[in-house]
Amino acid sequence: MTQTLQQQSTPSSIDKTPLVSVIINNYNYGRFLNQAIESVLHQTYQNWELIVVDDESTDNSREIIEAYTENLTAIFQKNAGQGEALNTGIAHAHGEIICFLDADDYFHQDKLMKVVAGFYEHPEWVQISHCWTSVDTDGLPIGQGSTLLNQGDVRPLLLRWGRYAMGITSGLAYRRAALQKALPIPTRKAAAADTYLTVVVPFYGEVGCINEPLMFYRIHGNNKQARNDNLSYLIQEREDTANFINQASANVGLADRLNMRQDVDYRTLTALQQGNVPWAEKMEIIWLSWRESMEIGRSAKDTLERLLRRGICTLFPSEGRAVLRLGLRGYLRFKLFGQ
Repeated sequence: MTQTLQQQSTPSSIDKTPLVSVIINNYNYGRFLNQAIESVLHQTYQNWELIVVDDESTDNSREIIEAYTENLTAIFQKNAGQGEALNTGIAHAHGEIICFLDADDYFHQDKLMKVVAGFYEHPEWVQISHCWTSVDTDGLPIGQGSTLLNQGDVRPLLLRWGRYAMGITSGLAYRRAALQKALPIPTRKAAAADTYLTVVVPFYGEVGCINEPLMFYRIHGNNKQARNDNLSYLIQEREDTANFINQASANVGLADRLNMRQDVDYRTLTALQQGNVPWAEKMEIIWLSWRESMEIGRSAKDTLERLLRRGICTLFPSEGRAVLRLGLRGYLRFKLFGQ
């Protein structure tokens, strides 16, 4: 990589109390939507606007949203998916900072205050990730998300491994000036909208992190993180992500490109799809998984989970789809306890 981030962009500073736009995208999460909206209304930081984009829900979402019309901007659109919902929300946003909130999640009351402070103190940051608390359907804590998130210039990691340690959708915030350079979000790709933003926006500035759990991620089986064992779709996700990275690199004048042979998830999924690959290939996948975690700086727990998941998929392909479908922990629980 021959150019520095300073040569690529000049992130703009913000004042101490900028307008923050919070965008909630919703589809049939009426049972959770009230808590998501209330978590924004009760922020300790007060200079915000709330935009709720409903993607043609068929439950009681519209009724809930319309009960808050004095507190938010409501947009009801034809069903078009997450990417289009976020594009619509951003188009209606006026804030210097933009935060996303999935309708089944909710914010810690100090989330906006700490995100604003982070951007103010670090004008070089174009994206902020923060930690999260995992909760069950009823909002009861069941665990903590990753506490080791990358910070600074993550382009070398993206161009070497196709990933870095980042927050999830409701744990992401953007400086509007940088976000605009990545728009519009593609809407006809397998890779999710938040994946697109997290791999493209960092080519326009440094990413920052706040090592505090500032949102609550609800695990309920029907959300985006629900498991998927559709190999063709998962492989296409990784190919789309690589294309996003390589196009962003080209757009800022870099010669470096991501080699898919370095994308360990892609290698794992294609090996699983083939069913029986040479032992040399299996060993290389496991070795690359270890190197990837070391360079990204993942925790011992995250490293072990990735090694186990990729190792089972690669070494025991007959078990691989079950791991993808159930998740590593669900798979181990099923194998050990039959449940």
